[in-house]
Amino acid sequence: MRYRIERDGTLVQTSQSFDDHAAAIRFAKLVDRVGPVEAERVLAAQLAAVPEAVMLTPWLHRHVKLLGESVEAETKRKYERIIDHSITPFFNGNHLPVDAVTPDMDVAWVEWLAHELGNSPKTIANKHGLLCAAMAAAARRRPTPLIPWNPCADTKLPKRIAREVDHLNELEFELIDALLTPHWRPWWEFGVMSMCRPGEQGALTVGDISPLTGAASITKAWKWANGKLKLGDPKSARGIRTTFVPLETVARLDLDRDTSAPLFVGHTGRPVTSIRFWDEGWAPMMDRLRALATDDADPFAGRKGWEGLPFDVLRQRFGHLAKRMAAKKLTPYTSRHTGISWRLQDGEPIWVVSRDAGHSSIAITDARYGHISAAASAASAEAIAGRLPRLRAHILDLEQARRRRLVRLGQLGEIERVAGGFEAVWMDERGLVRSAMFVRYDEAVDHVAENEAGDLLATA
Repeated sequence: MRYRIERDGTLVQTSQSFDDHAAAIRFAKLVDRVGPVEAERVLAAQLAAVPEAVMLTPWLHRHVKLLGESVEAETKRKYERIIDHSITPFFNGNHLPVDAVTPDMDVAWVEWLAHELGNSPKTIANKHGLLCAAMAAAARRRPTPLIPWNPCADTKLPKRIAREVDHLNELEFELIDALLTPHWRPWWEFGVMSMCRPGEQGALTVGDISPLTGAASITKAWKWANGKLKLGDPKSARGIRTTFVPLETVARLDLDRDTSAPLFVGHTGRPVTSIRFWDEGWAPMMDRLRALATDDADPFAGRKGWEGLPFDVLRQRFGHLAKRMAAKKLTPYTSRHTGISWRLQDGEPIWVVSRDAGHSSIAITDARYGHISAAASAASAEAIAGRLPRLRAHILDLEQARRRRLVRLGQLGEIERVAGGFEAVWMDERGLVRSAMFVRYDEAVDHVAENEAGDLLATA
């Protein structure tokens, strides 16, 4: 196998000979991936390895087996697939000694995952975490470590940017509630008020809910295992928790049944899984939402078995929302995101919300819902302003500034980004909903602040 390499500052041509064609191919790929200098070092390590030397891939598989019962069987199978499909092909792990792995090779592997396999930063972090943990275990092995130190410990991974999640306001919540069939409305409301993951919510039994206090005991969740659904532990250690839901929500639940019975069941009486809710409840709701957005009354006709509000009532009450809602990325997890967001907006401490939501750490709550916390902070500033002398509250400029802040917080009118600018929606003095287009966001804010009368009507 011929290649070029720099020696003493000069690029020279050299070659390596192999008795086995597959070995020559492996070396050629190694040269392409990590460069000739690193490839020669790896080849030397392979040739110098004693017969009983531990190779990378067998060690990784052994590491997964040694994780024991602390890791679920399905998670172990996922690790095995990562080893076989994402680690071994790059490192030639069946022929590479564990002690031949270097930081340079690890960096090249991360780049390969990103550019050749197209893995996302989150996926790369998950795969690299497995390799890094296995190499750390090799360095900790006793009585004789396999390697003196972990070569993967300091590798810089692609930056992960936590996407801020979408949530609904009260009117948007009511729209989805109105478009769901009566059978699924308690599920939807409970999901928002409890902040449960759909898999956790479907695993609840009647006995998990206290009708007196609204306490919901979350101890299990539906999970995929070897291609089948089964009951297991929640997503994280903090997922086992007790959260409280309003008694008004509890009143919508059918608790006059055996305590071991599923709290929620599908149309056929079987326990609700994420797939069953999607098929029977969520997907039909989305079809009706798109129909409402396009002014199609057919899905709401009596022959379709529709049990909700008439189409004309829905169009009058929610028509201005339907088109914007249909363009959003709505999923069954929207209920969870909305519940978390509402609690933060209402000023509940983030550590309480994080605990009740079952997040593994407050950092996750802050990363995904930090924008909501910022809005809550601004609302808190608005509330504490009431402690200032009343005389200052009557200054016109100050009142107008306060109204602009309420617009930006979404508590006065609505402003949506659309093609070509921003659409402002407000209610005039006669209670009619109006809208107008503006090129600049600040212009839309000022217009709503000056013309919104909804808050005045509410106090009339």
